[in-house]
Amino acid sequence: MKKYRLGQSRGAEDLDRGTDASREGRSQSKRRQRRAERLETDIERHDSETMLRLPDAGPWAHLPEATLVQRHSQWVDLEREDRSLLVATLSGKLKGVKLCCGDRVRYSPQPVEAVDPKLPQAQVVAVLPRRSLLKRGGIDDREPWQLMAANADELWICAAVVDPPLRPGLLERAQVLALDAGLPLRVIVTKRDRVSKQDTLPELDPLRAQGVAIHETSALNGEGVAALKAALGGRIAVLIGHSGVGKSTLVNAFHPEADLRTGGLTKFGTGRQTTTAARWLPLEGGGTLMDTPGIRTLSVRGFDRGLLASVFPEFPGEWLEDPMALDPEDEDLDLEFPERLQSLQRLWQEMEERNPNQRGAK
Repeated sequence: MKKYRLGQSRGAEDLDRGTDASREGRSQSKRRQRRAERLETDIERHDSETMLRLPDAGPWAHLPEATLVQRHSQWVDLEREDRSLLVATLSGKLKGVKLCCGDRVRYSPQPVEAVDPKLPQAQVVAVLPRRSLLKRGGIDDREPWQLMAANADELWICAAVVDPPLRPGLLERAQVLALDAGLPLRVIVTKRDRVSKQDTLPELDPLRAQGVAIHETSALNGEGVAALKAALGGRIAVLIGHSGVGKSTLVNAFHPEADLRTGGLTKFGTGRQTTTAARWLPLEGGGTLMDTPGIRTLSVRGFDRGLLASVFPEFPGEWLEDPMALDPEDEDLDLEFPERLQSLQRLWQEMEERNPNQRGAK
């Protein structure tokens, strides 16, 4: 039997509960809220390619061109044909357009009322079609892609032998990004002097078998830097890698004037991030490096699973169609590198993931 507080009666409790009409109103409000949530989810399920479309630049063909070398919150830095820099704002026509380092744009000169050279001196009004676009998977369906660089010729992935340790899984993800963008991949192994010459780095054998270019370098004795400069030539290369692998040290070897701060490792064994935004670094002998901030991971969410056949050519086609049905520890499979099958399973699952924060997402 329910007990009541002093001065409380069954009638008082009925009053506290509210009338049948009020209870019905609350239930209708919850139903409306659930319908609105479902409607919002349907709206967010848009075509992920929409954010990659650029407005027609034809009407602005008479304006000068420049390269976007760095983007700030509201302004951008442009490099003109003579490699001089120009600060510019973005036109309202480009609202919602995703821009990134390397984009070729057209700008309109603006009269400068102040004498401060740090103030914007031009306005970007159009973005030219990209001949390549390097991107990685975004956080959710509202931001399906994170743009990394445009109009590059190669993708360079830096991987240290130790501190932090070499992670083949990151290299396989970089392969997916490079294949999607149509860019050749080069693996830059740093800190080679930290291990014995007898260590052949067997983790890289699958990439060697595919003919992927691998350069072993050392900032301590300059090993491999000259060969890497010759490989770059006059092309544009995007440099990516975990924090602490030696990207900034490598950039300083290529471009001493950059004088980038180097970070090393934290007390937790992870790299310190010293680069906070993509940098456009033209080299004196020709060629350009696009240095990017240190990454924790490279998401492949939303990429085509068909790219996996080129990343894992040693596996039969039926395995690539449903790798989750296989057990990497099964000795009957006779796998030379069982961890490769585990990596294939991780990428295969991630490529078709939907936004886990969406209500009703499947």
